[in-house]
This record gives sequence, structure tokens and C-alpha cells, in this order.
Amino acid sequence: MDDLTYMALAAKVAAKAGPVETYENPRVGAIIVKNGQILATGYHHSFGAAHAEINAFENLKDQTDIVDSTMYVTLEPCFVTGKVGACALAIAQWGVKRVVVGSFDPNPDTHGRSVTFLRQAGIRVDVLGTEDSQILNPAFYHYFERHLPYVQLKLAESANHFVASSQGQSTKITDRLADIDVHKERASKSAILIGSETMLIDQPNLTVRHVPINHPQPLRVVIDRRGRLQNKMDRATNNWLIFTTNTDFAKQYDNVLLMSHGLLSVLTSLASKNIQSVMVEGGPSLITAFLKANLWQEFIVYTADSILSEDGVPSVQPLFNSVSSYRVGNTLKSRYLNDRSVSCLQE
Repeated sequence: MDDLTYMALAAKVAAKAGPVETYENPRVGAIIVKNGQILATGYHHSFGAAHAEINAFENLKDQTDIVDSTMYVTLEPCFVTGKVGACALAIAQWGVKRVVVGSFDPNPDTHGRSVTFLRQAGIRVDVLGTEDSQILNPAFYHYFERHLPYVQLKLAESANHFVASSQGQSTKITDRLADIDVHKERASKSAILIGSETMLIDQPNLTVRHVPINHPQPLRVVIDRRGRLQNKMDRATNNWLIFTTNTDFAKQYDNVLLMSHGLLSVLTSLASKNIQSVMVEGGPSLITAFLKANLWQEFIVYTADSILSEDGVPSVQPLFNSVSSYRVGNTLKSRYLNDRSVSCLQE
């Protein structure tokens, strides 16, 4: 097999872990090959656990076989010692003859440094420039390349495209299976963002509850331009982050920040707090604002079988084709990706 085939296999190995398990770490796969034989594979199982390269080495039946072998890894090995040791240092000590990297790590702490280090250690390193790692880790790449969080919009609607039976009323639309799926989506995000209208009407917890996680709960964020929550703050909202244009509100609480330049300033502020990804669970007005500002990468719509009154609150109808659509219980889940060449909204 050639390098591209081995790398494609490494990507399949990486995909054994889901984005919930690895959280803000990228999904990475590694394969150790010698004399045309695959000796071991490994992948990054979960946030804070051993990396793919280490797991591949540990999976060797005879660890001395790694001498003069070739290691294929979907992402440039890490260079900085964090929760685990730097993989580049370990590889240099193992006696690997050649390392084939799918793509450079976009994180400036590692980008190019591991490749240079391994070459200086006398190891042949080839970078293929494949897109497997980007496909596996869209939020990770977006954050480090664009210096903004990856934004996923989420909306639940009835079969006749309404989100509530009437203005100002909380309406349950999807079933439990869809709710669990939403929590899976939440579990892979660094933050969950809503508007003040959703906060006042639904009073949501915005926590991950239906799926197990081994990482912190997402940061809870509210956009409250006018300061409608100013007199409704309590102990429960102390660890929420609120953005407003109300200067008095911002002066009153440490966790209330001014949003000087609209939604972009919100995302910039979140990026400065190392927030890699945001799930926007607001109503149609907030979703529309993100769409019009073109500050989104993914849009998920849950369409239930139920019917709501035509006097209700209309949903947001995107004018582009979904990249995937499938049933989750009694709900149709459609996923859209941002195409900057078409209009996002019906006028």
C-alpha cells in the first residue's frame, strides 16, 4: 500500500473516537508499519488521555519492532507537554525511521515544530497535506486558523415550520430521543449561547445531562443587548457569561461584558477565553442574526412530526441543501454547512 492508503486507514482509526470523547483535543489516528506490514494502530481515546502515537506504540506486541519502522499519523505529533508528554519527544526516542504526517498542527504551539525537531533528530518526515484531519476536526482547525470559535446553530421546529405556538410562550417540540441527540451535540462544544428572550421564557439549564462527559460543562453564554436580565441576576447566573450594550449592566457585574461590535465582538471575546466551539440555541431572531452576519459554520435543524398553530412563531428556513438528513426518533435532523456563495435567508 502507498502512503495515502495508509493515511486513509489512520483516519479511520482516528474516527473510532467521537468529538464528545476528545472534546477540545483533535481526533487523531496512528499506524505503525514495517516491511509492508501493519504492526499496530492507535487513536486518541478521550480528552486528557494518551495520544494516538503513544497508544499505537503501547499496542505493539513487541515494542522493539518499532525500530526502523514507519509511523503514519493524521496530525503532526504534539510538541508541548500538556496533560500527557510531548509525542515528538517520544517518537525520537523510539528509533522510528520515518514519520508520515497527514497535515501540520494548526496550533501555533506545535505547528511545524515537531516536524523540524524530528528531522533534526535524523528521522525522515514527510507531510502529505491531506484533509483527513480537517474533516475529523473542523472546530479545532477553524479556531486556530480563523482565531474565532466554530459556530453551530441549532433550531427545533414543528412539521409546519414553527418554533412556538405563540410569542413569549415556551413550547416543547421534539421527543426524548431528539433531546438526547441535542445533548450529544452540546457535549462536544466549549460553550452554549442563547439570547435573553430564550433565557426569560425557557429558563434553560444549558448543561449536558443525558450523555456522560469527562470534561467541564460548556460555558453558558447569553446575549442581552438591552439588559433585560439586569434585575433578574441571582447566584445561579454568577458563572454565566452575559454580553450587553447596556453600560450600567456591564458595570454592575463582573460576568457581564460590553459587546462593542455586535456578534463578531462576542465571538472574538470568547476566542480570547480559549472557547473553540459554540452551539447557538437561541430563537429565530438570534439564529437570523448569526446567519445575516455570516458568522456560522454549521446549522442543525430538528423538524418534529408535530404541527403547531399557524399563529405561532415561524422558524428560519435556509435556502441551501442539507449535507445530511436522517431520523432521530420522531424527528428529522438536517445538517447544513456554510456556503458563502449563496444567500442564507429568504428575503
